[in-house]
This record gives sequence, structure tokens and C-alpha cells, in this order.
Amino acid sequence: MPSKIFCATILFGFAFIAWNTSPVMASPPDVTFLCNRMPEVCTNMCWAVRCANPTFPQTLNWDDPDDDTRKERRKSAGCQKGNKCNKGKSGVGNRGAGYRDCDEYPFASTSDSTYPNGHQVSRCVPRGQNGAQGNALKQAYGRFRDEGYTSHSLKINFGNPGSSGVNYCLNEACRNDGYEVQDKQLKRRDEDPSFRFYTTMSGIVLGSIDEDTLASNYTRMVDGFETLPNELESWFEEVDGEQVKMVNDMIVAEIPVETLRAVK
Repeated sequence: MPSKIFCATILFGFAFIAWNTSPVMASPPDVTFLCNRMPEVCTNMCWAVRCANPTFPQTLNWDDPDDDTRKERRKSAGCQKGNKCNKGKSGVGNRGAGYRDCDEYPFASTSDSTYPNGHQVSRCVPRGQNGAQGNALKQAYGRFRDEGYTSHSLKINFGNPGSSGVNYCLNEACRNDGYEVQDKQLKRRDEDPSFRFYTTMSGIVLGSIDEDTLASNYTRMVDGFETLPNELESWFEEVDGEQVKMVNDMIVAEIPVETLRAVK
């Protein structure tokens, strides 16, 4: 992540955007995953959008599937009940204790994971990290349902992609670490598409294959360690019976990947 001085400079230089102009309505991410909370999950998703063969987009298609459809999609990804990650199981990508949850991309909640043979990417990850990802998705889907949607595009971005334990999100070479599984194999692609990186009013960094619009607003969950600038609107929403803090953040500047590599 950028230094405190760097972030403070960015915030000082761009704070006037929030005070003196109306928000720029662009195509913001519907979900921003905080990679410092789920480094293994972000590693899997970054592999899927940069390094898999075939790769997958960052904008997916949520279709509010029923339980049977979700089960079929998880099976197609190799993440069905009793999968390679579970206790007592084995197989390509198994990592043993501490990595018992199977994370798939695209998500079973999206039609992009067409089954059978949907080519989804999977990785064995810690249960807590998989749960954090699931909560972020539930919050977005709840918002869609509240607005009356039964299907909706789902754009994701990666928050703090330079966090410790995250791989493939800073445009590293696509060398499979032995845990990225696709079509029951350890695969990779020949070309390595590149992420772009942006600072925000809150001080986190976003990573995205797609170009994001400067000064555009977006909503995301707030991590427990964060101290938000007073200029940003925040509130609480209920997710699975728990109150989750949300913030209306803003993209303020694009930065080179070398800035993040230097402090990782």
C-alpha cells in the first residue's frame, strides 16, 4: 500500500472534488473486495481474470440462481461438497489443514459459471477469507433485490491489491503456484494482461483490468482498522444479522504499479 504521506498528499489534493462538484456517475464496481482481509481469495480471483485459460471478466452476470443451480455450478468448478479442499480429501490443488474451503471464480451465483464444463478457476483457501468474500457478495445481492432486480451485472474490483500474501494482482508473471486449478489441471495462459491501479478518497488502492473513471463514486464495505475522512458518507447495513459499515468512496487518481511494488 502507498505510504501515509503519499495517501495524505492524494487526499489533500483531491478533497475539493467531493466538496465543490457533483458526483460523477460512471460504472463503479458493485463489490470491492478488500484483499488485506482475503489475500488467498484475491489471489484466486486475480489469477482468474489475468492468468487463467480461458480468462474471465471482472463484470459478471448475477442471476439469483436457486440452490440446485448453485450446486451444479460449484460441481462444475470442482467445489461441490466433499471437494479436494475438504478434510480427508485429496486431489490437484489440495493444501491440507488451514485451507479447507474451495473458492471458485466466476461465482456460483453468476451465470458466467455455465455448467457443465464451465472452466471456472478454483483454489483452496482459509474458511474465514471465503466467508469475508461471501459477505461482500451478499451485501451487493441484497441491494440488487431491494431495488427489485432478479438479475444484474456485477462488476468487481480489488481493494489494496498490494497487501501481503496476495499474488497475481500486481501484474506479476502468471506462473502457477501449484494451487490454481482449472478443468482439474494446473493451467496458465501465454499472455499476461495488466491491471490498472487507482487511489481513492479513503486511502485504499483499487486494482482493475478495466479502466475506471476518475472522480467516480462507489460504495464498499469498511474494514475494522480504517479511519475514514470526515468528507466521506458512511452508514451501517445489515448482512446476515450483523451490522456492516459501508462508505461512499471516490476514485481520485491513477498510479503506476511500481508504486505498489516498492512498498509491498
